Amino acid sequence: MNRIGVMIKKWNYDNNKSTNPSRRNLHKQILTLHRKILKEDKICTEYSIEKDVSINRYHIHLLIHYNDEQNLNNELSRYIGGTEWVKRESGLDTFNECNGKYGLVHTEPIYNEQQYRRYINKNQPLKSLV
Repeated sequence: MNRIGVMIKKWNYDNNKSTNPSRRNLHKQILTLHRKILKEDKICTEYSIEKDVSINRYHIHLLIHYNDEQNLNNELSRYIGGTEWVKRESGLDTFNECNGKYGLVHTEPIYNEQQYRRYINKNQPLKSLV
């Protein structure tokens, strides 16, 4: 299985005003996203919801083991209402990014899985979905 690191910033619209979902709401959305990806591909997801620097804003870090990259990208872009993936370079790192109406998805290849787990596990323990 392949593995990929994903960071998602998500927002909702209430009366044409963007708001950040609560931690509980993000947890439910990740469960739904996992189920939708699981319909087409056998995956394993580990995730952590982390507080942003600003007050009452959250983002999600995921470690996904997958087989079908096209299905994964389609479901992630559908989740945030985006369509176009852009390859970006920052120093020596290359990552994919998709901006959408409801958020931003940032994916990157994982070279050292234990180090990435330690990074996303810094504030809260990881939760696993199989």
